[in-house]
Amino acid sequence: MRIAIGQLWQETNTFNRNPTTLADFENWGVARGPELIEQFHSTGEVGGFVTACREWDPNVELVGLVRFACWPWGRVDTDTWHTIREAFQAELEKAGPLDGVLLALHGAMAADLEHDLTGALLARVRAAVGPDVPIVGTLDLHANVTTRMMEQSDLLVGYHACPHLDSFETGVRAVRGLRWMIESGERPEKRFHKLPMITAAEKHNTFTGPPAPLYRQLEALERDPEVLSAGLYMAMPWFDAPALGWAVTLHTKPGSDAKRFDETVASLARECWELRNEMNDIERFSPSQVVAEALAHGGHPIVIGDGADATNSGSPGDSPALLREFLKQQPIPHGAMTFLVDPEAVAHAEAVGVGGEFDAFVGGTFAPEFSDPLRFRGTVERLLNVHFTLNGHIGRELPIHMGRGAVVRSGDVWLLLVEKSGPGSSPLLYEAAGLDPRKCGIVVAKSPAGFRADYDPFVAATFLVDAPGCATPNWSRLKFRNIDQPLWPLHELARPSDAGWCSG
Repeated sequence: MRIAIGQLWQETNTFNRNPTTLADFENWGVARGPELIEQFHSTGEVGGFVTACREWDPNVELVGLVRFACWPWGRVDTDTWHTIREAFQAELEKAGPLDGVLLALHGAMAADLEHDLTGALLARVRAAVGPDVPIVGTLDLHANVTTRMMEQSDLLVGYHACPHLDSFETGVRAVRGLRWMIESGERPEKRFHKLPMITAAEKHNTFTGPPAPLYRQLEALERDPEVLSAGLYMAMPWFDAPALGWAVTLHTKPGSDAKRFDETVASLARECWELRNEMNDIERFSPSQVVAEALAHGGHPIVIGDGADATNSGSPGDSPALLREFLKQQPIPHGAMTFLVDPEAVAHAEAVGVGGEFDAFVGGTFAPEFSDPLRFRGTVERLLNVHFTLNGHIGRELPIHMGRGAVVRSGDVWLLLVEKSGPGSSPLLYEAAGLDPRKCGIVVAKSPAGFRADYDPFVAATFLVDAPGCATPNWSRLKFRNIDQPLWPLHELARPSDAGWCSG
């Protein structure tokens, strides 16, 4: 038995003006052919694919296709998308006869001239392997599921956890569905219900947030022997593309109780719609207020979630809004720490050297429409390469490469400067730079919600800031040009059926 494995993973924030290039993918590790299995056999969904396939059949031949993965950023540029397409095509032609294909995908990924890279890749793979080879794709639960994705795959399997702690398990679930298709020779029946709504990511928590009961329903559904996959996709909201919105999917074995499963999908969709107002009811503070609240709390550490500049949501991570307030509101008992993606500032720190006086403008370089640079004076305490292995939200055995870095201190404030974007949700970022977020007074997580998985076990309190950025939940600050309309809450919408573009 021969199973092909590939990966195309990036979450696109279309409001980030900076393009994702081939160099961005290469920084995170492009792999082709056998090296994909050799290098990433324990990482995320691919790790789940490899482990579950070998448990199923120790003699299975795993055929590596291509891995293109990088951290969330702006649209993929045209040349890079061409390179990705051609790389998959070449490896598929080399692969020979296949019994199945497993693809680790995100589902909210766009290029300059293509809004749906996930659907486009699935179509290309389908054309290469033909109609009889089963194709299974895994998706982030923030995928913007499209009709093309549904049509060009046999089975889609999505995360059930936000924070994203189940990437490996999602790969295992995908193999379970592929195994059924190969052994039975049958294909699933598909149900797909689109909802014309987007919601703020701060309440997308599937453990404690409003949608938690819905995800428990999905898990219960997948325990039904007739169900192969049950998905609820809350959509990446900073994704200006046609058909943007939540989606419910259900893949079942043929001949199952069609009426019951039709009603199940319709019921899930109704429950999603009824949650919309609660999902957007979130307490946030201005930068000055949130720092004051953190200082007044008295405990430590306090974590501040900066969702608008969330690197996990494709923002550049270059907003100095909270850094400005830390400097203004000193003293800060036990100190405060934050980070900025700013390669020019890193270069300046390297030029003055460890122990040297740092005096330069920081931030506001990638998204000047949202942030002004801030003059920052301090002492360079450390120069380093920011590399570590991510385990936790988004990553399992995921190598992280954020380039060169520098730690600069000004009074009670530590600023970590890095060349490249990376997991703003994880305390491992600070720890990789020799800082200890567990002992500081205030620490910034550039993440709307996912940071809670890694920070909640040790912080005294959490506050959310309302600041400018590419991932702001204040929709009026963003200009959507490509979405299908109407879309709640950008437009008044009494019921989903009032959106004629939206499929039930």
